[in-house]
Amino acid sequence: MPRTRIDGRYAAWLAILVLLLLLPAFAGFAGIAWEAFQLAGYIGALACIVLVGAPLRPRISSPPSLVSLRLHTVLGWIALATVAAHIGGLVLADRTVIEYLKLTAPLYQWAGIVATASILFLVLTGLASARRRLWRSHRGFQATHVVVAYLVACLIVVHVAVTARYLGGWGRRTLFAVAAVGAVFMLLRARRPAPPPHPPSAAPLAGRWSPRRPLVFGRHSTLIVVAAVVSAAGIAALLPAKVDATLREPVVRRSITIPLDFPHDKHGAVNCLTCHHNYADGRGMQACIECHRGPNADLVEGVEARFHGFCLDCHRHPPAALHKHGPVSGCAVCHRAPGAGASRPGSSS
Repeated sequence: MPRTRIDGRYAAWLAILVLLLLLPAFAGFAGIAWEAFQLAGYIGALACIVLVGAPLRPRISSPPSLVSLRLHTVLGWIALATVAAHIGGLVLADRTVIEYLKLTAPLYQWAGIVATASILFLVLTGLASARRRLWRSHRGFQATHVVVAYLVACLIVVHVAVTARYLGGWGRRTLFAVAAVGAVFMLLRARRPAPPPHPPSAAPLAGRWSPRRPLVFGRHSTLIVVAAVVSAAGIAALLPAKVDATLREPVVRRSITIPLDFPHDKHGAVNCLTCHHNYADGRGMQACIECHRGPNADLVEGVEARFHGFCLDCHRHPPAALHKHGPVSGCAVCHRAPGAGASRPGSSS
């Protein structure tokens, strides 16, 4: 039997996914439990990108199908299980994480919540019994799953990129976005041209290449192409790091402030102006929260987005001059009553 050759587009795309899979090894260690459940979510995100870019398609197409029906189903359940472990495990490891499951959660966290619900929808409606009940035709089922899969790809990029646990820096962020955009367009597969009839003299033009080869999606092709372009544009718009400030803002403002303990004595190596940016002109005598929760229209970032930007970004990707600096292992490391314990087991400071 002749060997099956992997399409060159798939080979390049899979190489990017392998590089992304290696990134957690260079992101710092944040404690066994916290690290394990963060890694579970990251693996679930990569599994979803694989499912988008390597869908099941029994008919001959270009590029060819990469996974079988069984493997496609297994990958779907793996994605759902790892995402569930990510959410449930982090809540068990740190009860303060529950705050990220409320209406007051930031926008990028809501992206993760909606992505999880969409993955659940895709997995459950992919079952044969549900598929037959909900759709009259396979084309309708296919179009729905493709559009929802594109939505999942966009939401995953929002959640993982803004969280920045493993994607610190422009290069890693771009690599993840390229993998997602590649998956989106990998799904746009054309039907292979029909083989010439036998004998060839019966219809001389039948086997020639056509520049307008139809996609494998039939009458839903236009909808799926539009969804692909919109999804790719949305993912590309996330590349500038400045969008993080907007996506870190909560959907609903908190009525009660979560306790916060900031040990200034442990941050003596950091220039005060890094955080207290308005001390330079003599106006910064009040606390940060007084401005960032005030009515000032010129302050784009709220207090929660600003603090998370300062604290999480610095701890996850510290400057080389800072020592004993690592990723924070949980929300309760900072969100606790001031002075409540000088150290916390398993935390990184």
